[in-house]
Amino acid sequence: MGRTMGFFVVLAAVLACCALPALAAEARYGDSAVAAEGFSSPGNLTDGDRTAVASAQGPARVTVTREGGIAALYIEFDRVPQPWTLTDPAAGETASCGEDGFLHEYVDVSALGEGLTEEVVLDFPEGAAIGELYVFSEGELPDWVQVWEPPCDQADLLLISSHADDEQLFFAGVLPYYAVERGLNVQVAYLVQYFEGGYADRRRTHEQLDGLWTVGVRSYPVMPEFPDLYAESKDRETALNQALAAYEGAGYGYEDFVDYLTWCLRRFQPLVVVSHDLDGEYGHGTHVLCAAALGDALERAADPSYTVEGGEGLEPWQVEKTYLHLYPENRIVMDWDTPLESLGGRTPFQVTQEGFGCHESQHWTWFYRWIYGAAGSPIERAADIRTYSPCLYGLYDTQVGPDAAGGDFFENVETWAQRAQAEAERLAEEQRQAEERAQAERQAQLEAQAEADRQARERQAQQRRLLLGGAALLGAAIAAGAAARLIRRRRR
Repeated sequence: MGRTMGFFVVLAAVLACCALPALAAEARYGDSAVAAEGFSSPGNLTDGDRTAVASAQGPARVTVTREGGIAALYIEFDRVPQPWTLTDPAAGETASCGEDGFLHEYVDVSALGEGLTEEVVLDFPEGAAIGELYVFSEGELPDWVQVWEPPCDQADLLLISSHADDEQLFFAGVLPYYAVERGLNVQVAYLVQYFEGGYADRRRTHEQLDGLWTVGVRSYPVMPEFPDLYAESKDRETALNQALAAYEGAGYGYEDFVDYLTWCLRRFQPLVVVSHDLDGEYGHGTHVLCAAALGDALERAADPSYTVEGGEGLEPWQVEKTYLHLYPENRIVMDWDTPLESLGGRTPFQVTQEGFGCHESQHWTWFYRWIYGAAGSPIERAADIRTYSPCLYGLYDTQVGPDAAGGDFFENVETWAQRAQAEAERLAEEQRQAEERAQAERQAQLEAQAEADRQARERQAQQRRLLLGGAALLGAAIAAGAAARLIRRRRR
């Protein structure tokens, strides 16, 4: 497992040195000028083709100038980037970038200082590989620019998808419904990557991000280092064994996958997990491997005695509900065909069709007809797909009881936001009660002090009355004594 865990949030960016010499070039890019040095094929930075790459042969630099000011940059890397720096020479400000490892990185240049700078300098380490660089002025940001948020700390829903495009196919409807319509914290984790090994094709990672963005996901996905390898059989055990044999040939075992998914569960603390059919939908061995490893990971993630490499500081986690696609027990039917205002009047399924539209490299496959239909017979509803229906799920594991109503992964589950609201209300109620108790105590103290003061005044008044009464008696006694003495004198 030692080779695997360090790649969970971002993949290591290892780029072989190109035989071409490093070049310097300057190009006009709209109203901007982009000067690059230290890159092979520097013209590829602004040619509009992200599959044509500029590679850093050593420390490399890009200088961008734009009259009127630079508000933002958007970079599409060909490899997961290592940290790089952005400098505003005029303001003398430098920012660290690339630390999140986003393949598509948005940089808010306007945040560097007051006003918009007209020049920025980008310094990249050796091995950086860039497909495209975009420069934007103030108010010019198109909606296709992806401003990714870091992966969730606490996911309401974790979708575990074997490949880039499975999330748009067999899980059609899930992401736009729960990420957009319900506004939940939705995290996607994949089982393979496309940068190296197996069926490496870096177009697919760009398509992966484009598709997620299209359907409304905003938390950056995670990928391990497992390559994309193929195995297929209609027999579950055969498909699993073929997949394991393929991965063992690449240096990975079943426990590596279990540990990765265990890490995902502890890292994202999902309330609900959704993943593949135990039979791998059409029998894909990696889908079968994903579902099987998830079953073991659910137990290990909740086991305090189990440790996973790379998971230091992560607490054990018990998922409340887990749904598997096509699982035959505790089955529910999801409605992905109701138009929703949050989706512009489209259905979750229609939005997912747009998401799969981003996966152009896979449009030659039978998946295209599966989700779109054939000429003259288009598929417009998820419910119309009978084979491997994206509407059918089963409750594989639950800690909160069975579903009664069905049709919602979150039946019997409060979201993290609801829990936070309930906790805030509880704390507010405790504060209110504490303030009421404090007020009551202050009032009781005031009343007690007032009573003590009254009693003190009463004692003082009593003492004065006693003193006055004693003085009167004494005066009377003195007067009586004086009168008696006077009488005695007169008698004499």
